[in-house]
Amino acid sequence: MFSHRHRSARLLGAPPRVLVGGVSVLVLVAAAACSSDTAEQGSSSTQVVDLNANPAACGENDRVDAVDRASGPFTYTDGRGRTISLDSQPTRIIADEESAAALMSYGIKPIAIWSTTPMGTSPILSCSDLTGIESVGESWGTFDFEKAAGLEPDLVIGEFNPRFGQFGKLTTTADSSKADTIDQLAPTLGVTLDTTSTAKTIENYAGLASSLGVDLDTPQLVDIKAEYDAAVDNFKKVASERQDLTGVGVWPLDVAYVLDPSADPDFSDYRSWGLKMYTPDGTDDGYWKKVSWENVSSVDADVAFVYHDVANAADVKLADIPSRYPGFDTIAAVDKQQMVLWDYGANKSYSRYTNTIDVYADALSKAQKVTAE
Repeated sequence: MFSHRHRSARLLGAPPRVLVGGVSVLVLVAAAACSSDTAEQGSSSTQVVDLNANPAACGENDRVDAVDRASGPFTYTDGRGRTISLDSQPTRIIADEESAAALMSYGIKPIAIWSTTPMGTSPILSCSDLTGIESVGESWGTFDFEKAAGLEPDLVIGEFNPRFGQFGKLTTTADSSKADTIDQLAPTLGVTLDTTSTAKTIENYAGLASSLGVDLDTPQLVDIKAEYDAAVDNFKKVASERQDLTGVGVWPLDVAYVLDPSADPDFSDYRSWGLKMYTPDGTDDGYWKKVSWENVSSVDADVAFVYHDVANAADVKLADIPSRYPGFDTIAAVDKQQMVLWDYGANKSYSRYTNTIDVYADALSKAQKVTAE
């Protein structure tokens, strides 16, 4: 069992802990001389952001030992409004990668997983012990019904996105046929992806774990939650002291895709905790605003959160991005290399989210004001 760790490292300006073995995600923020009027940052000191910091790195609490779950019947009303009732707790669970990662953070190991990439390369599963787990799908929208049937599951769990009526990335509002077929194998359960808050999605998984018989008051789980709460408190502290900074979510492709932060659950959390974010004037799809490279200089930000497609994980050196996309460096944050990589949807547990929050708080505490007043 892990003891509660001392959290003085979360004070403003202290680097977050980073452990080897996480997602292949790099963080790069230029060394910055912090403004003399920023609290707790000395006027003569130069703050240097850790170039090896990884917002999706694995921590010592990411792997939770198998737990003895309470026995008895199982009842749960899922995100689709369906009530799933079983005479006993399910032991043979098949789950999508999001739900599997969340369940394993509570010591519940599924017998099989379906994912959008091979399990071993899934950023969402990178901190989980996959030993002995079968694969029943390793690309977007695929599910091996025959193999799944042979595993004789008693429950199939997938994340449910209410915005698109999507269960486990297999269905849409217009086509639920795959989920309907899975229902013939075993009851399906959709855990709500809260599109307004990653923290709330993680709470939903905690509620499911409790319904599955997990005691959330065990010392390790209590410690994990305490670590998360302290990370959020520190982020709020940093954000309140760095109101001079504005962040932007951006994805460089044929054009610059600029994020509406209110549409993203991660950034909705960060904004609620005090981070100032650039918001485009409208979007093209409810999420991104496409801005031509000729006009991207209108995006005014001190820190750029550069989107890294979770379904196509690869090594990306942020320092090379401006040369790949001429015009990208007309954004002040990019020009000064005050960039942080971010993944959509990788945080499904308190432990994973804690590390991301720590890394971002550290970057914000050391970033420099580079936009005009």
